[in-house]
Amino acid sequence: MKGARHHKTLAVETGILCNNRCVFCYQQGYRSIRDYPQMVPQDEIRQKLLWGLENGYDELSLTGGEPTARPDFLQLVREARQLGYRRVAVTTNGWKLSRPGFFREAVDAGLTSMGVSIHGLDAATHEALTGHRGSFRKAIQAVRNAVRTAGTYHLVRLNTFTLVNRLNHDHLTAMAEMLHGIGVRLMIFQPVILSKSNFDAAGDLSLGLQDVVAAVRGVAAAGVEKGFRTKLFNLPPCLFRDVLKGIDLDHYERVTFRENDDYSPGSRSLGDEAGFVRLTSCVRCVFLRSCPGLHVTLLPQKDLVVQVEEAITSQNPSNRQRLWLAGTDLLRPRSLYSAVRKARMEGYSDVKVTFGGSSLGGLAGLRAAVEGGASELVLVHHLRDRRSSDRILGHSGNAGFLAKVADSVSDLPRGHTAPVGVLVTPVKEALEFLGSDALAPIGRLSPILYLRAPWRSTATRDDMFGAFREFLDGLYDLPFNPGGLVMEVPWPRVWEMATALPLAALAARGRVRFDLTGFVLQSSLLDPQYSVLNWSVPFIGGRELDLRLPGSGTFYSRAVSVKPVDMRLIRSSQTPYGGPPDP
Repeated sequence: MKGARHHKTLAVETGILCNNRCVFCYQQGYRSIRDYPQMVPQDEIRQKLLWGLENGYDELSLTGGEPTARPDFLQLVREARQLGYRRVAVTTNGWKLSRPGFFREAVDAGLTSMGVSIHGLDAATHEALTGHRGSFRKAIQAVRNAVRTAGTYHLVRLNTFTLVNRLNHDHLTAMAEMLHGIGVRLMIFQPVILSKSNFDAAGDLSLGLQDVVAAVRGVAAAGVEKGFRTKLFNLPPCLFRDVLKGIDLDHYERVTFRENDDYSPGSRSLGDEAGFVRLTSCVRCVFLRSCPGLHVTLLPQKDLVVQVEEAITSQNPSNRQRLWLAGTDLLRPRSLYSAVRKARMEGYSDVKVTFGGSSLGGLAGLRAAVEGGASELVLVHHLRDRRSSDRILGHSGNAGFLAKVADSVSDLPRGHTAPVGVLVTPVKEALEFLGSDALAPIGRLSPILYLRAPWRSTATRDDMFGAFREFLDGLYDLPFNPGGLVMEVPWPRVWEMATALPLAALAARGRVRFDLTGFVLQSSLLDPQYSVLNWSVPFIGGRELDLRLPGSGTFYSRAVSVKPVDMRLIRSSQTPYGGPPDP
């Protein structure tokens, strides 16, 4: 007998502990940080479970890392059921649940559902992505264990979870038919989502939106014929109108607590919605509340460059002197060229393109920026900032990202060069970065050093002007001579003009020039909601002190034009095998 449908799922990330090393995993970056917590404390998870029950969430989804790698996994499942969750699901690589004994223990503890990650038709493809020999065989065995519960009193609902990428998109339909053959009836597909923490590896695997949709559309069409369902994760159903009969449309409210987020239960970090934009048709869609929209890293370049170009043209002509062009990390070379060219045509005589070490444009993008008229390439250095809600920034900064591109920037061929600058906060940690061997290629170019105003930084200590003097004195020990020192204090306030700037000038003793008119281009791509990838935001203050721009509102994609999903379309798309059962 079918149980009642659930409408609200609480997803809790239990930590980054995992025995696979999936190259696309957004938690990879955290595992490389020394002393980063591997598991969320059990008491903290319990608080989140209680919050979920108090707010009407009746299903729990444990995700990781790998939840079953926790020594208290069975206890978490048991406690969740005792607290009152009707269903407890786990997203797993299947390694431990492939063991019949452990699988039975999990079911006895109250596990009702499992989603097994399978990313390829064969072991070679799957294990090239998971980085763990034998993981394909274990995942398939975990699937078989769940399939065998069909028709018993201990039914374990099953789905598979697949990341659509360059290695598997050509055989996605064949993989789905293989999984159907061993008993899988629900398969979930998600595109690669880029972030700071997985950019290096995942950037090479990611597909454009058109290729992702084509691959998943083929699976959905096969599902109509074979009798299995395709479910979308981080993909709007409106992109699959022509194969809606094969799409599981059981969307429900979901809230996710990210691992080790510094947020108390009940508060909402940017975890769920960060990076997602709306399509123009979303306002009339029946899935408006449950579908997040489209991730910004999947947007067509046309949408991204329009965001930047419209921001350029909207600025007051009197401000058009020095422009810091930031938030361009998602722009491909042609788009970056177009944005820089637009700024020059609008009258900016000095266009500094900022770069934080991760960019879809790569070295070709830097060349394109110079060809478009960039007057300078500025490497933006970020310190570790424990008070930041951005966990990679909070724990590691971006010195490692910049180190990886130092050779590339210094090796730009003749005819594709522009002055190079480096933006830092004037503290000891920045001195260590400037003097590191990794930055030596940049040092040979005698870069201009741009300094953030110490009083505008959260990283400076109480004696900020003393620290500033120590920083300036430390520059004499660098293995290179900077091409100049400029402190960026764009559009200073009255108190800064009266107090902070004179004190800074006194501490500098004539060694530093002050720039009071620089302007950081304000666009939606600088908003914390959408700047999920970029390190290029300079954070020099002035008009960027509050990046949530008044009236910026929701970022809509105009290049992806689709009709909304309405009830009429849903009623006409009932699947030939009886419609979607309980999830």
